[in-house]
Amino acid sequence: MGAVVGGRAIRWLAAAFALAFAAPASADLPADPPLATSSNVHLLTHIPGNAAGMNFKGHYAFVTGWTGLQVLDIANPGSPQLAAEMPLPHFENEDVDLCGDTLIIVNDREAKDLGSVMYVVSIANPLTPFVEAILPLGLTGNGRGSGHIANFVKSNCTQAWIDGGDHVEVVDLTDPTAPRSLGKFESAASNSAAFRVSHDTERDSTGTVWNVGGGGAAAYKLTSDPLAPKLLATTGAAGANPSPYNDFILHNSQRRGQTLLITEEDYIDTDEVPPGGCRGQGKFETWDTSGLGTGSIRPMDTWETELNGMFTGGAVDSKAPVTVNCSSHWFDAKSGVAAVGWYEQGVRFLDYRTPTDIKQVGYYIPADGSTWAAYWSPTDTTGQIVYTADAYRGVDVLRIDNGGLTGKKVAAPVPGSWFGSPTLDSTTFAPGPTFGFVCPVLKA
Repeated sequence: MGAVVGGRAIRWLAAAFALAFAAPASADLPADPPLATSSNVHLLTHIPGNAAGMNFKGHYAFVTGWTGLQVLDIANPGSPQLAAEMPLPHFENEDVDLCGDTLIIVNDREAKDLGSVMYVVSIANPLTPFVEAILPLGLTGNGRGSGHIANFVKSNCTQAWIDGGDHVEVVDLTDPTAPRSLGKFESAASNSAAFRVSHDTERDSTGTVWNVGGGGAAAYKLTSDPLAPKLLATTGAAGANPSPYNDFILHNSQRRGQTLLITEEDYIDTDEVPPGGCRGQGKFETWDTSGLGTGSIRPMDTWETELNGMFTGGAVDSKAPVTVNCSSHWFDAKSGVAAVGWYEQGVRFLDYRTPTDIKQVGYYIPADGSTWAAYWSPTDTTGQIVYTADAYRGVDVLRIDNGGLTGKKVAAPVPGSWFGSPTLDSTTFAPGPTFGFVCPVLKA
């Protein structure tokens, strides 16, 4: 999230989240029941606070949020316990990555290519994480600087790509106490006239590096020149903004066999009148990578929530008539089932074992939540437990029967009470003086 929010808005949001949502991270079942949950999904426990991203090492989960880093002991996967905290309040900490004994966190730029910082955190002792180096990024004052997401691209933990700008910045971490920026290169995944930005990088089990953004998805192989990786394939025009598969950015990806799983994010629809407001979008997508050797990655299927698909008539694109944040976000895939964070529409469990026919096999929609991510627990030997990262709630611990593998196709309810009076409401608001319809105000 947040790739298009201006610097001042980011700072305001960071302060607001830190003040409003900071809470002790002691496990406690919430008093408020979920808005909706399928019969095969169960809420086990809840850790209050705020969370944007999560990663794992051994029996520890490293959770980032607007107050910093929390370490949860997940030796008992169904009952995580707070083990350590490291205050680091800033925006936005999502998709935290780690490799070996090093965890990296970056914040967004303040303006253009200024203000972004990488924090290099030692987790050699998970119970005493500490910042061992700080690296300012960019500093050119030109273009759109990177800094939104950082990911390791080498298995030996010596190199990372920083996304979020019009170019990918490459950082050398051979010595974690002295990180060095090696410069930038333009990724094919940012090649879009509508929105020139890369958003995320993932290294798959074959060593292929996948980069996604406004220009779609691009597969790379690293070379001896860190600023000249070899381009293997792209999603082409089908994946570039604007297209039915990409109305904003391709947000993040995971490769599973010959299938590339991708979420499309679009949480503010600027094409509508008024822009923003209640027409957020976003889908979960499957792409065929069997043509990787010939440079081709082809779309296979898309899935949208019941809310996103109400007015589309089965079209590839999606429109959501209510709520601002109706977009797919960070996900985790295991054994043919993806657990997808979907902002205000909770967690959706999607069976992609037939990649041309994605089906929903479970859902959990919390009250007053904004689910940024979902992750399968690496310590759960049964393959049933999922952790959420929720900006408002903190962490929910869920269990889906049999990991969703025996789940039947289900649909979540869309209560009429969610709608209000769309026709009347659309004439009731006017754009705010600073942020337009992102912050609407009542007309006189």
